[in-house]
Amino acid sequence: MRKYSIILLLWLAGMDLYAQSFEEQYRAFQQAAQKNYADFRDQANARYAEFLRAAWEYYRVSPAIPRPKDEPTPPVPYDDKQKQQDQEIKGEAVPQPTPAPAPQPVAPVIENDDESRTVSLTYYGTPFSFRVPKDKSVLLPDIKAETLTAAWEELAGKEYNNLLRDCLSARDQHKLCDWAYLSLLQQLTETLYGQSNAAVLLQAFLYANSGYQMRLAVTENGTLHLLVGSEYTFYDRGYFEIEGGKFFPLGELTGKVAICNGAFEKEKPLSLLISEEQHFASVPQTMPARKAQSGLTASCAINKNLIDFYNSYPTGHYGDDFGTRWAAYANSPMDETIRKELYPQLMAAVRGVPEAQAVNLLLNWVQTAFEYEYDDTVWGGDRAFFPAESLHYPYCDCEDRSILFSRIVRDLLHLEVVLLYYPGHLATAVHFHQDIRGDYLLLDGSKFIICDPTYIGAPVGATMPDMDNQTAKVITLNN
Repeated sequence: MRKYSIILLLWLAGMDLYAQSFEEQYRAFQQAAQKNYADFRDQANARYAEFLRAAWEYYRVSPAIPRPKDEPTPPVPYDDKQKQQDQEIKGEAVPQPTPAPAPQPVAPVIENDDESRTVSLTYYGTPFSFRVPKDKSVLLPDIKAETLTAAWEELAGKEYNNLLRDCLSARDQHKLCDWAYLSLLQQLTETLYGQSNAAVLLQAFLYANSGYQMRLAVTENGTLHLLVGSEYTFYDRGYFEIEGGKFFPLGELTGKVAICNGAFEKEKPLSLLISEEQHFASVPQTMPARKAQSGLTASCAINKNLIDFYNSYPTGHYGDDFGTRWAAYANSPMDETIRKELYPQLMAAVRGVPEAQAVNLLLNWVQTAFEYEYDDTVWGGDRAFFPAESLHYPYCDCEDRSILFSRIVRDLLHLEVVLLYYPGHLATAVHFHQDIRGDYLLLDGSKFIICDPTYIGAPVGATMPDMDNQTAKVITLNN
């Protein structure tokens, strides 16, 4: 028995040594991996610093592309004596960008133990805190190439890792889209350095090290500007075309500027898609009750912080077709406050009724519970709404109604919806599970029935008069 006890003790001692050895091996592996990460980021920043030293070229700004404008078609009431045509809509589908994961740093950012101070700010009513180096500042006595290079190399030191980690954590925690993240960085850096060249350089460093595409520009009067790369064409903003890509300044730039034409490792362009709900602190404002001709009435609270954010959002299209602009609005998720308050009221009206009747009820609500007005009259020019904005503002037009209707039908009834563009007018079409009469579109073997939120009182299947169903454009949506 004593022999077995000795063997057991020796076995346990061996296991303890093995555990210690494994723990040491794991710690060594972790340290080596962290060093490799740090080395890779260091190399990426060192290469970009060399670009700042030498890779400058002169460019002239290209003129701003105005928002597409055509004569809007005024809403008309439905004539119930109109004969149902069951006409096929011949529409060309507009290709849409595929939502992609948020850009990421070239390598994980390793937290450091250096002493730091906390900078706090409020962004659209939401508090944020960031750690910044306690005894370091971005110093830019001038914006010569050597000065910018030295400042970038200073920023690339591990002392700024905690700041970069806090920025990325804020983006992920609040589900910030690309534009929200970019403007949060701008507010952060201007909180630290005001509207200065130092703020621009720090914003550029954080933005590039978060995985985004950017360029730095210097004007003749000695100001530094951040240029944001995007596959979208931003309306009403001058831009620079650099090696086939478009880069947009955050502020106004004119004439000839010097641009550092160096790419940061694995850079990704900014997207105007909002794939997830933006998590801003809630400041509820009650929407007036919206009552339809059918009697369906609903109201809800709307987050004012979200409305303010949307009010600052740039607009533009992807690729070569401006129809992608409306898809970006229509595919944005509805705010949780609205889903919790408005949707149950609408669901109570459509629960248990046939699909066509349910869609007709929602269609009539959007047609008759909202007041129509032209954008030129209200805003002085074209402006599309995110779904929540149509609920918030007192007026909306055909594009706003179609965007709102498409969002509600997809969320509540889980039916596929597309947008239909006619010159001067935007409508929708819905794919039903049953055979429904009316004007229709065949898309990849599926039948979509037209539903026009601006054809006042019209049922499912009716096309507004004077619309050419042979030349419509089909704007597909995420369903």
